[in-house]
Amino acid sequence: MAKFRIRLKVQALELEIDGEREDIPLITRTVGRQFSGLIEPAEVAADTQKQLAPLSVPTDGDGTKGKPPRRSRANKSPADTAEPIQFRHDSGKYGNPLQTWGVAEKCLWLLHVLKHSTDTNEATAPQLVATFKHHFKAAGKLHPPHVTRELTKAKGDNPAPIGEDSGQWFLTDEGERQAKQLIKTVIGQ
Repeated sequence: MAKFRIRLKVQALELEIDGEREDIPLITRTVGRQFSGLIEPAEVAADTQKQLAPLSVPTDGDGTKGKPPRRSRANKSPADTAEPIQFRHDSGKYGNPLQTWGVAEKCLWLLHVLKHSTDTNEATAPQLVATFKHHFKAAGKLHPPHVTRELTKAKGDNPAPIGEDSGQWFLTDEGERQAKQLIKTVIGQ
């Protein structure tokens, strides 16, 4: 493509345009409209019979606006689409999660509660986030990437409190022990 540069200087006005050859008609129309907008008010002031014409939005050759449309958020995160796991929480039996708990502690506790309140033994990170948000919003917010990161770290502990199979997280015996300890600390307060 052949490139060009235009420089126009009118007393204290400078205009410099860089572009490609096929942009010349659009740029010419746009600059022409701008200059007519500068000249027209002086003409109206000199002749009181004339009135200002309404400003028009510059358009491409096909009649559409010259500015590209805003991109919509096409890729929603899985947490936005995951459905929370429904259950009736017994706070007398399991307590409530604390804001001071870390992400892994909240997930261990929630997996324990889900295991013993429903038939759910495992859940994905987005399901854990959606369920925690739905039932325990006051205890803080979880984010799927943080959940995955923290549970992956915990999976590497010895003994591991959590296991994973195809994106589904589940508690090990050590995880059950840690979750019961969290419940004791909450109920004991």
